[in-house]
Amino acid sequence: KAACDSALMPVRHIVMFGIKEGTTEAQISTLKTGLAGLKSKIPEIKSFELGFDLKLKGGQTHPAGKNRSCSWAPTFDTKEAYEVYETHEAHIEVINDCIKPIIEPGTRAAIQYEMEE
Repeated sequence: KAACDSALMPVRHIVMFGIKEGTTEAQISTLKTGLAGLKSKIPEIKSFELGFDLKLKGGQTHPAGKNRSCSWAPTFDTKEAYEVYETHEAHIEVINDCIKPIIEPGTRAAIQYEMEE
């Protein structure tokens, strides 16, 4: 890999969002299954981390605002691989069926960045 060729650098996508009050455990389970299942449906996903906030006091009362509830962080070989994921039918289905019904409006935050090795 050429030292200056950023097109070959792995890319990480991180998205975090809050989950609405009243969301059921079944809905959370469906979200977990939906996100984790993307790796088998979208070969461009090389690995992922999925986590839910521990709801520690400091994260719930932080002066800059309350922690998000869920974090999803898949990794891709290239920016182009991320872009395949971004518009993939399975990804859009998870957004529409699993995330939109439970997301706290205004809480989504995301970033895509090249990973230094």
